[in-house]
Amino acid sequence: MSKHEYTGGHVPFWEKVAFGIGGMCNDFMGNVIMVLALPIFNIGLGLDARLVGIALSIPKFWDAITDPVMGNISDNTRSRFGRRKPYMLVGSFCGGLLFALMWMASPEWSQMQLFWWLTGMAILFYTAYTVFVVPWNGLASELTMNVDERTRVMAYRAFFGSLAGLITPWAYKLCFYKPFGATEVEAVKWVGAIFGLLIILTGVIPAIFCKENPAGEHQDKINIFKAIKETLKNRPFLLIIGMIFFLMVGIFLVQPMQLYIGIYYLFDGDKAAAAQLGGVAGTLFALAALLATPIVAKVGTLFGKRRTLLVALVVLIIASLLSWVLYTPVNPYLSLICMAMISPGMACVWILMGSMLADACDVDELNTGLRREGMYGAMYSWFLKAAIAAVLALSGFLVNRVGFDPLLEVQSAQSITQMRLLFALVPPGFYLLAFACVWFYPLSEKRMHEVREELNARKNVEGGM
Repeated sequence: MSKHEYTGGHVPFWEKVAFGIGGMCNDFMGNVIMVLALPIFNIGLGLDARLVGIALSIPKFWDAITDPVMGNISDNTRSRFGRRKPYMLVGSFCGGLLFALMWMASPEWSQMQLFWWLTGMAILFYTAYTVFVVPWNGLASELTMNVDERTRVMAYRAFFGSLAGLITPWAYKLCFYKPFGATEVEAVKWVGAIFGLLIILTGVIPAIFCKENPAGEHQDKINIFKAIKETLKNRPFLLIIGMIFFLMVGIFLVQPMQLYIGIYYLFDGDKAAAAQLGGVAGTLFALAALLATPIVAKVGTLFGKRRTLLVALVVLIIASLLSWVLYTPVNPYLSLICMAMISPGMACVWILMGSMLADACDVDELNTGLRREGMYGAMYSWFLKAAIAAVLALSGFLVNRVGFDPLLEVQSAQSITQMRLLFALVPPGFYLLAFACVWFYPLSEKRMHEVREELNARKNVEGGM
């Protein structure tokens, strides 16, 4: 087996590319459903927004079981194909097929039929997503043991995730492409099939072309309950998941309101115009992230992950507050300034958090003597999904609480104002909590070099015995 100095470092360029393309699969599986669910099932099919939120949140609670189980299965797998890659292959293939099927609901169905269809398909789809993303996250933490090279590897993941971000925001706009269907409900069947194929193609590439760290192949198998217990004793890891939990709550609790603010406040009920702006905003977001990625990787290695991440969170807070002024029907495209600010901040988060997670795995190896990237990837993934689950359930109720009625072409001024206030003020509160988690994060670059030296010295001693 070819090896890239797992104790030291460098990951070949094409392997970074292959791993990064998995970021496209992750983006498609994680985000396209968020782009399409409310406009198709709520606005297009008339399903109550609260039921849409509940349908999408139920699978996240199912993930409380499947994520740690998948992490433990991946860590304990011993096969000639590896511990991670077989599952990545199966998960991406099944996820692509299920995503295409999800949008086959009929306008003739009742509210409960629509609800149970969306719920059932979402459970199956997110299970396939778990089978892909948990081993993929584990692979991310074991591609290299070098502290700075990890940041560069995560930059590739962020880069290709941003490439997917050029496409994802246009999913709803594609539903108005007339050759696909007379209505968005008809057209989404083709859109779902297109994105299903993209999920399969981008998930297969890292499963085939990435190499796994052989260090874990000969270690003893790990009991799942002991593995979870040890994982939750890791203080740096707990601060990482605290940060990502609060960040995701801040983003997703009010994110659905952006769609309604666009349609009913910025464009006075014009869904196609709002979809157009959403596509442009998403493309700008992705382009800004692409441009920011090499800068973040460089700055993160020069000034440290923690400092860079703190600055990024401050930028996110300012951008959210500015939405009150920049989201205006006088010039709807001023809202793009917010996107241009948020994008580099989020690029910092995704690049540096992945690298910090790998560092937490090294601390765990120092404490336990085991490489358990699969369980750490699983717990990280679960807490991220748990945050999204909590807010998906609540977001639908918030939309309903402010008085939004999908049957009305014009929403009340009071309803729109309440949405705008929540959209501008809720995220900064949660970003401050995320800031506090990063503030107390204890692993500096100096400390991580010391950890690697201790681990290498231990392995040299063991190798000489």
